Formats: sequence, structure tokens, C-alpha cells
Amino acid sequence: MKIRLVVALVGLAISFALPTFAQQTNTPDSQLRQKLVDVIAKHAEAINKNDAAAAAACFTQDAVYVTERGPVNGREAIEKWYADLFKKVQFTYYVITIDQDSPHVIGRAGNEIWATGGWSSTIKGENFGPRQITGYWSVIRVGDDWKIRMLTSNSPGSAIFALPTFAQQTNTADPQLRQKLADVIAKHADAQNKNDAAAIAACFTQDAVLVTDTGPVNGRQAIEKYWVDLLKKWKFSDEVVTIDQGSPHVIGTAGNEIWATGGWSLTIKGEDFGPIQVKGYWSVIRVGDDWKIRMFNNNTAPAN
Repeated sequence: MKIRLVVALVGLAISFALPTFAQQTNTPDSQLRQKLVDVIAKHAEAINKNDAAAAAACFTQDAVYVTERGPVNGREAIEKWYADLFKKVQFTYYVITIDQDSPHVIGRAGNEIWATGGWSSTIKGENFGPRQITGYWSVIRVGDDWKIRMLTSNSPGSAIFALPTFAQQTNTADPQLRQKLADVIAKHADAQNKNDAAAIAACFTQDAVLVTDTGPVNGRQAIEKYWVDLLKKWKFSDEVVTIDQGSPHVIGTAGNEIWATGGWSLTIKGEDFGPIQVKGYWSVIRVGDDWKIRMFNNNTAPAN
């Protein structure tokens, strides 16, 4: 099968620039950051060796990897996903960077963190390349060895190839907690359908991070400006958000921190294009009694 190269992520299908934004300037604990650097290096080495088993070994047994085709659930499925991917695409010069303000400690135990950053790689397939691709990622890591509990990555329109298929999650989350998540997600979708930048930003904490395909947007004020600029170019309608069957997942012991994954679809229209429908997948960390967004990342499914 010929590998298909297409642009992806909301605007990538129609090729126009996303808004720019201010970078975060906070500096995290240097020792914790070095631990993150060390475990990320192992993952990068595994990708550069195109070693599916070593790449999967960086994940917990029950990890979730959110790809452009949806979530891959569990270390065994993740290893198979990588094995199938490496049959089609060879990776070299895979480099991972960490955002200046990462990592962030979750809860009080001290062995759960989340972080964001960027990546780049040279890829080559049977019928294309070599060519360089880049993107951004967000991750939750747990335990003394900081294995990956949840990873999401996106690519800013360089190249998306035919991704492997995978098994869907079969776990069922707590229904009451799931309903609370559904309610706050509905507010975010309503704000986006109304093209209301202030209402969208109000769904985030003051220090939230929105990981876009051009990098992280840090803080509620910057997120609101990002949406104001975006809505000058695009109009959104008919957004529908779904929650994966295994979500949400409780973080820490306080009971007011969760992470979740799911899918989305919407119609977008610009001055010179559309309306067209796009869809993709998301991951989120939410905190507090009102479950505001602490970190949000999404990617867009390749066009059929």
C-alpha cells in the first residue's frame, strides 16, 4: 500500500497559519526536570532504533497513547502499534525537547508528573522521504521510573502517514464522575460553537497550558487571545465531543484531579474556504470542583 502524505490538525487540512502566542517563562525543579530528560532520552533512543518493544517498555501496563487515529490502550497494544508503524516508516534523528516550565507535579505523592514539549524526526518509507517532520506532545508519567501513563502528540502539517489500527478500550469508568466530565465538556463545546473566545478561555485554569500544533499556549489570558485571533480567521459550528469508554481517570488522592481522552468533530469555515468537517482526538487534565482544564492537547485525524 502506498503511504499517503497529508496535512493534518484543524487548519492543516486547509493550510493557513495558526495564531502566535507568548512562551511560558517559569522554571521547574531542576532535579525533577533532569529525571524527565533521562527517561525521555530512553524513549527517543527506542524510536531511533525503530525498536517497538523498547518504545512500549517506556509505558505503564495500562497506558493510553492518543494517536491521530484514536487512543491505543495498554502496553501490549502500544507495542503492536509501534511494530506495525515501523514496518511502514523508519525513524532517524528523533529528538525530543521539553518546554521550559515542565514538568509539573500532580497530587501530593511526588511520583506523578505531567509535561509538554516538542519533537522532530526524519522519516523514510517505501515510497517517500527522507523528510523531516515536527510536532508537539503532552504526557503524564508515574512511578519511580516515570513510565508513561498517557501520551498525546500532534504534527503541524508536515507529514502524516497511514497509521496502524488498534484495539479499543473496554474498561468502564465511574458513571457519576463521567457525567461530571460530560457536563463541563458540553460547556466548552457550546462556547466553541458560539465562537466565544472569553467563554472558551473560562473553561481553563489561570495557569493552564493549551498544546497546539505550533506549540504550547500558556495561561488563560494567552489562551483567550489565541482564540480571539483564531476566530478572526475561522468560524466553528456543529462541534461534537465524545469521551473514551475508559475515561475519566482519577489522579492522586485528593479526588479533584482527573485526566481523560476522547474524540471531536466540527465544521469550520473561513473567508476563502469551507464549510468543511474535520475530526480528531484529544487528551485533557482537569482539576478542582468545577473541573477546569489544566492541560489540553488535541490532534486531527488524517483525511480519508
